Amino acid sequence: MINIILPTYNGYKYLDEQINSILVQQTKSKWKLLIRDDYSDYLTQNIICSYQQKYSSKISIVNNFSNKNLGVTSSFLHLINSASADQIMFCDQDDVWLPDKIEITYQKMLKAEEEYGKSTPILIHTDLQVVDRNLNLINSSFWNYQNLDPCPSQLLPRLLVQNFVTGCTMMINKPLKDLISSIPEEAIMHDWWIALVAATQGKIVHIPQPTVLYRQHQSNSIGAKQWSYNYTLNRIKNIEKIRQDIQKTIVQAKKFRETYQDILSYEHLEIIDNYIDLPNQAWLIRKHLMIKYGYYQLGKLKNLGFLALI
Repeated sequence: MINIILPTYNGYKYLDEQINSILVQQTKSKWKLLIRDDYSDYLTQNIICSYQQKYSSKISIVNNFSNKNLGVTSSFLHLINSASADQIMFCDQDDVWLPDKIEITYQKMLKAEEEYGKSTPILIHTDLQVVDRNLNLINSSFWNYQNLDPCPSQLLPRLLVQNFVTGCTMMINKPLKDLISSIPEEAIMHDWWIALVAATQGKIVHIPQPTVLYRQHQSNSIGAKQWSYNYTLNRIKNIEKIRQDIQKTIVQAKKFRETYQDILSYEHLEIIDNYIDLPNQAWLIRKHLMIKYGYYQLGKLKNLGFLALI
């Protein structure tokens, strides 16, 4: 049995399509959907209640509509702690799952556990198709759209700088779940934090096939931004925003070290400590460390701001 965790917040516009893409369209049926609503409007709550009443064996409401708003990261953590299955999948409220998403991801997890051992913490993630609010195709590959490398040779250094694991495509196993007792406020996003845990304590495995229609609309909390030279140049012009974004990754790295320092390897501690200390280094030393450890994003132009402004 697989647990699928879905936090909701005022998601009535697209929630029907998302739930139906899991409930009706999937080729694999051995799963249970756990929903936590984050103090939504009555329209969203009515949709959730109607599905739960009709499909009580497949859908559970975890919090019974608490009157406290936790935010997306804390909602996901609450659901992670409520899950009891050997595998957990993450779901956003406004996407659509392709019919073989669960089956493909589950089979990849079984192969990874066979290769690395069932006690190894494992994260599986996939590509996505970028679509507009009406599900019209924008780009067939989210990774290409944003110029992301889902399997960099220097995994941890790249993850410290940039997240390439999209939460709504993730499946984690129980050994990884057991390492996620908290997701602190310093974490930029829950998927980024979990990816860091998997990178240092286990394995991250990618599937190049898209399994999600990743809907873009005005209410996206993160969303997809198409990579281009013009986009990157415009980003570089916004010096203060770049500084703030880089600083957030360093704050996250500090908190990650503090949280897991007792179980991090010497090699991982060295990588994290040098990243945290980058702003204190002279320009030439900073550049040397970036090259040595791999603290950079895919594409030379993306790193100009990082080199000059950290």
